[in-house]
Amino acid sequence: MEREVRVVDSALLGGASAARRPTGPVVGLLVVVVCLLVGPAVVTLALLPVFGVSALALVGGPMGIGTQLVLLFSFLGASGLLALWVVVKERRPLASLGFFPASRIGAHLVFGAGAAVVLLAVPVVVNLVGGQYLVGPVRFAQVGAVLLALVGFAVQACTEEVVSRGYLLQTAYRRWGLTAAIIFQALVFALLHGANFDVGVLPLVNVLLIGLTLGLWAVAEGSLWGVCAFHVVWNWCQGNVAGIQVSGMDVQATLLSLDPEPGTAELLTGGGFGVEGSIITTAVLLISTALAFRAVQKRRLVSTGTA
Repeated sequence: MEREVRVVDSALLGGASAARRPTGPVVGLLVVVVCLLVGPAVVTLALLPVFGVSALALVGGPMGIGTQLVLLFSFLGASGLLALWVVVKERRPLASLGFFPASRIGAHLVFGAGAAVVLLAVPVVVNLVGGQYLVGPVRFAQVGAVLLALVGFAVQACTEEVVSRGYLLQTAYRRWGLTAAIIFQALVFALLHGANFDVGVLPLVNVLLIGLTLGLWAVAEGSLWGVCAFHVVWNWCQGNVAGIQVSGMDVQATLLSLDPEPGTAELLTGGGFGVEGSIITTAVLLISTALAFRAVQKRRLVSTGTA
């Protein structure tokens, strides 16, 4: 007896099938944890003397550009170890993680960056209009450092996307299916932010929603180009452009300076975690998750199966 089966037409989901020796989701999670613990630690030790930064500067508090770059570039260690695992153990090309050749890469990058600016502008503007922020002067002397930070965030954010929306989503999809894979990678993404400074329940909920939005978006697009651009610009605009904490990270090399006014509501500003901890951001992310889900639904194709 034939029946209709709905499948999602997404090149991203087929990435793990290119592996000659694929990894399951549980082992894949362990691989990711090792990569994120060992890789950045090794690179950090190598970069500290290069940037003249003390290890204690990474523990917390205001973060100068040197300390910030050490932290961001340390993610090269994680991406390098994961690349070795994918190529040597799984025996599949790195492009299969989600960086497929395409004619519209530029369009995906522009759309991702633009979406980040638009979504971030909502909570920032609402807080500005509501008098929640103390606005400082524009720091034109910091432009060079701000641009360097963009490079650093490109390393950090793209690594997180490869780990979450690339590797974890693919390995989980191969074993558990699409719904479980989307939830799995979003949960891991949120838990990885659980050790950040000034984290709380609402910030973790928002990070989870970001993971759901970007996971669905990546599936709908069929690659990681758009979500990488979104994540890079989202982090960079919060921190080094607007001068707002990024997931609890208090960067000092900023173009603008938007600090919460004394006595303002942390529910609106996000407090020490930054705007990612705002209830306004929650509303924005709920809408973005719904839109991304709708985009995936449009990619569903009807195929014929037997029952």
